[in-house]
Amino acid sequence: MEELGPTEYVIFERINANWLRGFEGVGGKLFLTNERLIFIPHGLNIQTDWLQLEIWGMTKIEKRMTWGLIPNGITITMEDGLVFKFVVWNRSKIIREIIRAKRMDNEMM
Repeated sequence: MEELGPTEYVIFERINANWLRGFEGVGGKLFLTNERLIFIPHGLNIQTDWLQLEIWGMTKIEKRMTWGLIPNGITITMEDGLVFKFVVWNRSKIIREIIRAKRMDNEMM
Protein backbone atom coordinates (compact mmCIF):
# COMPACT_ATOMS: atom_id res chain seq x y z
CA MET A 1 0.00 0.00 0.00
CA GLU A 2 1.21 3.51 -0.70
CA GLU A 3 2.17 5.96 2.00
CA LEU A 4 -0.49 7.31 4.31
CA GLY A 5 -1.31 11.00 4.55
CA PRO A 6 -0.21 12.98 7.62
CA THR A 7 -3.54 12.48 9.44
CA GLU A 8 -4.38 9.09 7.94
CA TYR A 9 -4.27 5.79 9.82
CA VAL A 10 -5.21 2.18 9.02
CA ILE A 11 -8.48 0.79 10.42
CA PHE A 12 -8.20 -2.64 8.80
CA GLU A 13 -5.93 -4.20 6.21
CA ARG A 14 -5.56 -7.23 3.99
CA ILE A 15 -9.22 -8.24 3.94
CA ASN A 16 -9.74 -10.81 1.16
CA ALA A 17 -12.14 -9.44 -1.42
CA ASN A 18 -13.23 -9.59 -5.03
CA TRP A 19 -14.03 -6.39 -6.90
CA LEU A 20 -16.75 -7.15 -9.43
CA ARG A 21 -15.47 -5.25 -12.44
CA GLY A 22 -17.30 -6.01 -15.63
CA PHE A 23 -17.19 -9.73 -16.28
CA GLU A 24 -14.20 -10.28 -14.03
CA GLY A 25 -14.17 -10.81 -10.29
CA VAL A 26 -10.82 -9.17 -9.54
CA GLY A 27 -9.30 -10.87 -6.50
CA GLY A 28 -7.30 -8.87 -4.02
CA LYS A 29 -7.17 -7.19 -0.63
CA LEU A 30 -9.15 -4.33 0.91
CA PHE A 31 -7.56 -1.76 3.18
CA LEU A 32 -9.59 0.84 5.08
CA THR A 33 -8.08 4.01 6.49
CA ASN A 34 -9.89 6.89 8.11
CA GLU A 35 -9.80 8.64 4.71
CA ARG A 36 -10.20 6.00 1.99
CA LEU A 37 -11.02 2.44 1.03
CA ILE A 38 -8.25 0.90 -1.06
CA PHE A 39 -8.45 -2.26 -3.15
CA ILE A 40 -5.16 -3.81 -4.27
CA PRO A 41 -5.57 -6.69 -6.74
CA HIS A 42 -3.43 -9.82 -6.85
CA GLY A 43 -0.86 -9.83 -9.63
CA LEU A 44 -2.50 -12.79 -11.40
CA ASN A 45 -5.63 -10.85 -12.43
CA ILE A 46 -6.17 -9.57 -15.96
CA GLN A 47 -7.13 -6.18 -14.52
CA THR A 48 -4.46 -5.06 -12.04
CA ASP A 49 -5.36 -1.41 -11.40
CA TRP A 50 -5.63 -0.30 -7.78
CA LEU A 51 -8.86 1.31 -6.65
CA GLN A 52 -9.05 4.10 -4.09
CA LEU A 53 -12.40 5.41 -2.90
CA GLU A 54 -12.40 8.53 -0.77
CA ILE A 55 -14.56 8.08 2.33
CA TRP A 56 -16.04 11.59 2.00
CA GLY A 57 -17.32 10.79 -1.53
CA MET A 58 -19.39 7.74 -0.53
CA THR A 59 -23.13 8.39 -0.53
CA LYS A 60 -24.43 4.85 -0.03
CA ILE A 61 -22.96 1.66 1.46
CA GLU A 62 -25.26 -1.35 1.19
CA LYS A 63 -25.35 -5.11 1.56
CA ARG A 64 -25.98 -7.07 -1.62
CA MET A 65 -26.49 -10.67 -2.65
CA THR A 66 -23.95 -12.27 -4.97
CA TRP A 67 -25.74 -14.05 -7.82
CA GLY A 68 -28.96 -13.10 -6.03
CA LEU A 69 -28.35 -15.90 -3.48
CA ILE A 70 -25.19 -15.48 -1.41
CA PRO A 71 -25.22 -12.79 1.33
CA ASN A 72 -21.60 -11.71 0.93
CA GLY A 73 -21.66 -8.55 -1.16
CA ILE A 74 -21.19 -4.84 -0.57
CA THR A 75 -22.23 -2.05 -2.95
CA ILE A 76 -20.71 1.41 -2.57
CA THR A 77 -22.24 4.33 -4.45
CA MET A 78 -20.10 7.43 -4.86
CA GLU A 79 -21.14 11.07 -5.02
CA ASP A 80 -20.56 11.11 -8.80
CA GLY A 81 -22.93 8.13 -9.29
CA LEU A 82 -20.26 5.49 -9.85
CA VAL A 83 -21.09 2.15 -8.21
CA PHE A 84 -18.52 -0.33 -6.92
CA LYS A 85 -19.37 -3.92 -5.94
CA PHE A 86 -17.27 -6.18 -3.75
CA VAL A 87 -17.58 -9.75 -2.51
CA VAL A 88 -16.31 -10.19 1.05
CA TRP A 89 -16.89 -12.33 4.11
CA ASN A 90 -18.05 -10.63 7.30
CA ARG A 91 -19.61 -7.80 5.31
CA SER A 92 -21.57 -6.41 8.28
CA LYS A 93 -18.33 -5.66 10.15
CA ILE A 94 -16.74 -4.11 7.07
CA ILE A 95 -19.78 -1.92 6.38
CA ARG A 96 -19.90 -0.87 10.03
CA GLU A 97 -16.23 0.20 9.94
CA ILE A 98 -16.67 2.14 6.69
CA ILE A 99 -19.70 3.96 8.12
CA ARG A 100 -17.81 4.69 11.34
CA ALA A 101 -14.88 6.12 9.33
CA LYS A 102 -17.32 8.21 7.28
CA ARG A 103 -18.92 9.60 10.45
CA MET A 104 -15.53 10.49 11.88
CA ASP A 105 -14.59 12.16 8.58
CA ASN A 106 -17.79 14.23 8.64
CA GLU A 107 -17.15 15.30 12.23
CA MET A 108 -13.67 16.55 11.30
CA MET A 109 -15.08 18.94 8.67
